[in-house]
Amino acid sequence: MIRGLLDLTDRPHQDCAAVDSIAQRHLREVERRIARLEALKVELDRMVRQCEGGSVADCRVLEVLRDHSECLTDHNPE
Repeated sequence: MIRGLLDLTDRPHQDCAAVDSIAQRHLREVERRIARLEALKVELDRMVRQCEGGSVADCRVLEVLRDHSECLTDHNPE
């Protein structure tokens, strides 16, 4: 993204629509990343709140991670 924007500085008289387009695409990608991080935060917060201590064998956090790991394995065959 930055390289694309800097390349446009070589053409100072060009319409800035290309700059706006690149910046808008980057903004949308940042917003998507933020949304994914917020969802992850909610899930992690839920897992941590459900933790009751005890042993690793009974760990709710590891149980959830194990469940997600199995889902990823099912959808991404090697």
